[in-house]
Amino acid sequence: MALPIRLPNFGPRTRRVLRVAGFVLLFLVTFVFALQWTFPFDRVRDKVVEVLSAKYEVEINGVERGLIPGRVYFKAVTLRTRTAKADDVPTTFYIERLQVDVGLFALIGGKASVDIDAKIGPGHITGNIALSKGATEIHLVGDGVPSGMLPMKEAIGLPMSGKVDFSFDLDLPNQKLKTGRAGPNWQKAAGGATFECPSGCTFGDGKTKLKPKLKNNRNQAFAEGGIEFGKLNIQTLAAKIDISKGHLTVKKFDTKSEDGELHVDFDMTLAQAIDDSTVTGCLRFTGSQALLKRDARTHAAISTTGAPLGPDNLYHIRLDGKVKEMKRLGQVCGAGAAGGGSKADTPTPNLTIQPQEPPPADAATPTFTPPPMQPDAAVTVPVPGPGSEHPNVGSGSAGPGSAGSATPGVEQPATPPAPPPPGESGLR
Repeated sequence: MALPIRLPNFGPRTRRVLRVAGFVLLFLVTFVFALQWTFPFDRVRDKVVEVLSAKYEVEINGVERGLIPGRVYFKAVTLRTRTAKADDVPTTFYIERLQVDVGLFALIGGKASVDIDAKIGPGHITGNIALSKGATEIHLVGDGVPSGMLPMKEAIGLPMSGKVDFSFDLDLPNQKLKTGRAGPNWQKAAGGATFECPSGCTFGDGKTKLKPKLKNNRNQAFAEGGIEFGKLNIQTLAAKIDISKGHLTVKKFDTKSEDGELHVDFDMTLAQAIDDSTVTGCLRFTGSQALLKRDARTHAAISTTGAPLGPDNLYHIRLDGKVKEMKRLGQVCGAGAAGGGSKADTPTPNLTIQPQEPPPADAATPTFTPPPMQPDAAVTVPVPGPGSEHPNVGSGSAGPGSAGSATPGVEQPATPPAPPPPGESGLR
């Protein structure tokens, strides 16, 4: 026997309030579903294409509205990078299906929250992006994503193949900056990232040339046409980045490859604007004998970057400066500073002035023989005056190769002046 349900006995005023609240709720539910079924999502597609058109050629073959309010599906999304030159190879990203859920109640509270579920080949990228007046929050997880469909070429300069897993978390507050305007403050950022290739990844495809972006105009002009690069096989790769306490630091970077070694030390002292952040770091690498036998071209590209060979038998490139003008210096990294050393760790030439000693009594008097004159060369030969024991004869110009050669990928440090020869102080 069913027990009777007794409803509370509301007074006239309470019943009137509940009636009004019911009508408001019914209105909101009706409005939300009506908005979902009448909203012009095709115009959203056109807006997305317009926003991305500066850097990408965007194609979206279909847009479907979901049953749940705020949900929309974009089908067969293709993003192709725009190339600056005719011989550049564009990078193409293809997303089979992109599900976007817009948090309508979050929008009412002044916060844009978007849930993302993207199917990229056999892999998935899921997560949430939330934008508000107070902060930007990003949480993404990728599982088994083909690296060829990710912007790896833009990140490392070479295409990549193989399936990767990754995660990315960022909490970036918006605050009043030193400029007086409100904006993202990277000094207060928190989060981290992981990137793993469990097996079978490669860098390079044997066709794409490595085109490093260099600050040194001479080196950039030398490497303008690109560096021939083959393919590197990576058995495993695992990296971890931490963002906290005003620093972005590479906490872990482990690779296993029969083609060589690569070690990365990196620390960025965050400024309020990311471009003003200061970088200290070191890249240490080498190619193996197995790579030399399999692909001599790629081994040569690794060995001729201009980086010096360190005591660990690895080539060293020191990273230094602000992000917007970061230098890649061909210097052996020291162990005195986190992330690969500082300028203080670079050896400095020792210029020692030797005292003059009188010549022995039986020493022959030095003679001077002028060089032969060339028909088309104007050479002035200084003639030593009387009583001059050590005539100072200069060459007038440096010989070929004295200025060093520009090497793509690494900025060459300035060559210090040579110390004076023994017996001359160099002081006047």
